[in-house]
Amino acid sequence: MNPNELVLNFVNLYNHPFTAELAAEMTALDISLVAPILDKLYSDLTIKLISPEDGIFVRNNRYNPVVGYNKKGDWRFDPAAATALLDLIEQGQYKSVRAIANAFGRSRQWVFVYMEAMASLEMIGLCNNAYTVLNRGKINFIGMIIIPGALGDLRPKLSDNEKQKRAEEKETRHRIWLQRQAERVEKRKHAEAEKAKSELLFQAWKEYRESDFYAFQDFNTFLMNRYTSQ
Repeated sequence: MNPNELVLNFVNLYNHPFTAELAAEMTALDISLVAPILDKLYSDLTIKLISPEDGIFVRNNRYNPVVGYNKKGDWRFDPAAATALLDLIEQGQYKSVRAIANAFGRSRQWVFVYMEAMASLEMIGLCNNAYTVLNRGKINFIGMIIIPGALGDLRPKLSDNEKQKRAEEKETRHRIWLQRQAERVEKRKHAEAEKAKSELLFQAWKEYRESDFYAFQDFNTFLMNRYTSQ
């Protein structure tokens, strides 16, 4: 399969939140190839960006509200791990999934899925724009009910002006993300060009050392005469 087919196949089969880095890892492709493909899938609404600040995507209509003990699809929840996550949230003033994931030492996808499950049970909320623990009484039921978008619904409803401002900020972040991806691609192309140039130069030096010109002609003259005659 070509890169487009590999990434689309991953998106269609993966039912959890993911980042460009995870998509690249799962498809064994360079992130410089994956990022533009995800951007196209985002533009045609195959996927959506549920956390712009954390760079987390999901497939549109990935699942409906699910009832299933400690389970969502093939994702199983561990109450002990959820308790440790609540302990961390309780100790700090974390305002994003990325910050919690960095502090907890787990992936953004893992933290997002657990927090979405906890938000579905009203175990966590927001206070002064930071995540806070509301109760732990339902910890053993985590994963029993999953409400898509529950984590995002914790944030207060925005006015039309605030929505427009957020949309503009989101567009700006997305543009910056695209620019960074383009810079990475350009940097990679430059590195590959420099590598190819070095390999050609090394090959020319090898031919020069093995030629009759080595005894009486310097390398620069050899190169000049060689490429002039081509």
